[in-house]
Amino acid sequence: MTSTTTPTSAIGQEFDPVSLEIMWSRLISIADEMWTTVLRTAVSTIIGAAQDFGCELLDERGNSLAHSYRSMPVFNLVMPQSTRKMIEIFPVETMRPGDMFATNDPWMCAGHLDDIAVITPIFRDGRVVAFANTIAHTSSIGGALDGTRVRDLHEEGLFIPPLRLYDQGRPNETAFAFIRANVRQPEMVLTDIESQVTANELAAQRVLAFMDEYRLDSLAQLATVVQERAETAMRNAIDAIPNGRYEAEEWMEGVNGPIPLRTAITVDGNSLHVDYAGSAPQTIAGGISCAFIYTRAHTVYPLKSILTPRIPSNEGCFRPILIDAPERSILNALPPASVNSRTKTGWHLHTLIFRALSGVLPERIQAGNGLMYSDRAYARDADGTPYHASIIAGGGRGAGHGVDGMTRNCYPSSASAVAAEIIENRIPVLIEEDTLIADSGGRGRWRGSPGQRVTIRRRPGHDLPVSIFIHPDRLRFPAPGLLGGESGQKTIVMLNGENLAPDGGLATGEVVLSTDEDRFTSLVAGGGGYGPPEERDPAAVQQDIEYGYVTEQGWRKSSGS
Repeated sequence: MTSTTTPTSAIGQEFDPVSLEIMWSRLISIADEMWTTVLRTAVSTIIGAAQDFGCELLDERGNSLAHSYRSMPVFNLVMPQSTRKMIEIFPVETMRPGDMFATNDPWMCAGHLDDIAVITPIFRDGRVVAFANTIAHTSSIGGALDGTRVRDLHEEGLFIPPLRLYDQGRPNETAFAFIRANVRQPEMVLTDIESQVTANELAAQRVLAFMDEYRLDSLAQLATVVQERAETAMRNAIDAIPNGRYEAEEWMEGVNGPIPLRTAITVDGNSLHVDYAGSAPQTIAGGISCAFIYTRAHTVYPLKSILTPRIPSNEGCFRPILIDAPERSILNALPPASVNSRTKTGWHLHTLIFRALSGVLPERIQAGNGLMYSDRAYARDADGTPYHASIIAGGGRGAGHGVDGMTRNCYPSSASAVAAEIIENRIPVLIEEDTLIADSGGRGRWRGSPGQRVTIRRRPGHDLPVSIFIHPDRLRFPAPGLLGGESGQKTIVMLNGENLAPDGGLATGEVVLSTDEDRFTSLVAGGGGYGPPEERDPAAVQQDIEYGYVTEQGWRKSSGS
């Protein structure tokens, strides 16, 4: 078969390479259309503007087939597991057309209660042939607003156990009533959930039309082929790494002070084992512990990025990668540990992995990132009407071999910064300043990207307080440089010019703008540099000075001054 219109038999026949590429691309395009549907119909800033969601197509066994290119990577990596777990709880033979399932269980879904999965079985001739799954970060799940002060999981919001959200097309009114009663802006939250429902319904229509076009009774054969090809590519990439054990250590901000993350990566032929033994124990409070499903996602994602970056992702990519983390460690926490701010730990794993592999894959890894910094702003009108918006700054990305760090980049998240105009339309604040900070990126042969300076004040005419809830990263530990590169600037948070964390620890995560004169300012960390600074091309230094990324004095300073 050489075109998309020539029928293909389903089971028992091979797909020629051209047909296979076309069909795989078609499935990816369906996932992309799901993603566009969510983007156009969601109403919260965190989904509709920051794009904190993901869309996936899976085979009848719950194994990943294709996901949208713009999906949040960590969501793509947990959706197969969440789908298979849902199948265990609700066996396929009990599912009916029109059924949809949902959960936000952190140990089954995406690591914290804010992320809700909506899973839809796709039926053809009375049997399940595929699944559509969307996971999106809801704007509110109730619970405490100050994530730095939660004491356990129960304070973090509404826990939605795996349930039928729709039963043969009929909404589960009890489930919707519980959600409505436990979140601060129910219409926004429920509308966002319905955007996920709509995307899954569209996926079902497109998958059935795809199967009709190719005369496929099942996707099982196609799924097996594309997953095996992805697995082969990953095994070949691992096989090219010298066998050995590669170790690294990274320090991060804990609830009561610095805590360690440690890894040992063992390469043995065409398989790779990542072990986090020696990392800190879980913390019940503070929200920084990770469910293992989240740790796994933030382990395989950077490995996929550097080993097979040009191969579309599916289940096969991750079969050669084994991951271990001790139970009740910060990377394999068990309930009732609080996990709402698990990014404060999970986002450090790529730095740890890249450092471990820097000696054998120096041209593929990158220096440390300033890390995405997200504020949540809340306010009310005199009549009690609530307002909410997420304010995201990307920080500076670390440099890599041959490339400077990217500015305002959210890696390892794929979220987007929310435009000032959208924020100011949703909540009574003004973004007074959003600019890059000169000399905040680490120097190196390739320069780390500058961080950002963001200043927020209350909108004149709004006479009630506005609260901004923060949980910043890099207060103690800057983004590290690699292979002789220098670290970036640390994060600093200030209210009216006063440093709120002079020793690197926050007393509270709530910042209150009580008057029109109050100013909250974040200096978001810059990225680390790569390679010795003295090896940088003088022409590149001059261009950096012209662009305002560095000053002449700042570049020429010694690293110890």
